[in-house]
Amino acid sequence: MKLRILLLLFCLISLRSLAQNPSFKPMEGFDTILARAKKEQKPIFFEVFLPNCTHCMAYDVTLKNAKIKQFLDKNVLAYQLDISKRENGLFLRKQKIYIPSTPSFVMLGPDGKTWDVQTMGDELNSVEGILNTLNRALNPNKRDEAILRKYQQGAREFDEMIGLASFTRMTLDTVQNIEIVQQITEALPKDKYESELGFLLIRKVMLDNNNPLFEHFINNLAAYRKSTDSITVRAAAENTLMSTLFSSRARKFSPERIAGIKDGLKKIGLSDAQIANRSIVLEVLIDLDKDQIETATNRIKSYYGGKAIPEKEKEFWCKWLSRKLDPKNPCPLN
Repeated sequence: MKLRILLLLFCLISLRSLAQNPSFKPMEGFDTILARAKKEQKPIFFEVFLPNCTHCMAYDVTLKNAKIKQFLDKNVLAYQLDISKRENGLFLRKQKIYIPSTPSFVMLGPDGKTWDVQTMGDELNSVEGILNTLNRALNPNKRDEAILRKYQQGAREFDEMIGLASFTRMTLDTVQNIEIVQQITEALPKDKYESELGFLLIRKVMLDNNNPLFEHFINNLAAYRKSTDSITVRAAAENTLMSTLFSSRARKFSPERIAGIKDGLKKIGLSDAQIANRSIVLEVLIDLDKDQIETATNRIKSYYGGKAIPEKEKEFWCKWLSRKLDPKNPCPLN
């Protein structure tokens, strides 16, 4: 029985990969698509999917509806984008679009600029739900790009900011995301920090740990575990802490800021060795930025606990150290 189910699932995935949904145009090269959009002055709509995504398969059925096909044919250049294919993922990265889950709807303007990005849940999988989402993405006053402009001009409507937090995360606008999430947190009553909305903000859109809501969260993990399983709580904390630690701005962090991140990782159960694995490169680079070569060298040696450094890893460290040394001098790790 289990084998039959697996075979059926494989067949469904294969059909999804090979069958052309009549509501969409056959996939073309991205330069061709962008040139056509510019020539015809039509927006570009991508339904972003994965072949093995069961939610995507369910959406594919709804998207074949005649009303949806008619809408797409009239208003946009519509394509299905399989992100299991490397070239499609590279295109989205070039467009500065991050897809956290599938299916997602991406709307680009005729000039190729991102207008709207939405992750699509089961609650929207209906003809009405899809058409409402598409109409919003095309509306010059309601699409994400327009709401962001309103925010930048001073608008601070709470529900709109929540949508913008998601949009700026998915368009990799980290600076704007951090600012917006900070604004949302300031508007959120403290007695709502442990609410479903409070945790959703942490889990879905928070990219920086320097936020009152996150500080409350990391110091009150037990309270969140009462309503959410511990694995999900830990993952939410770890994602925010690591996105902070691995960000380009981290090289400007103070020792106290880095210590706070490491303390957060300890609170979710990581060992000292695991924390060191995640922070060592950043801390060495900060030392080198300050021309503290001896400090950086000692930090590396301490990380290996007096043991011999593997050759490949020593080569990596020596490349960084040599940038601050006289080329005539040997690597201090040798």
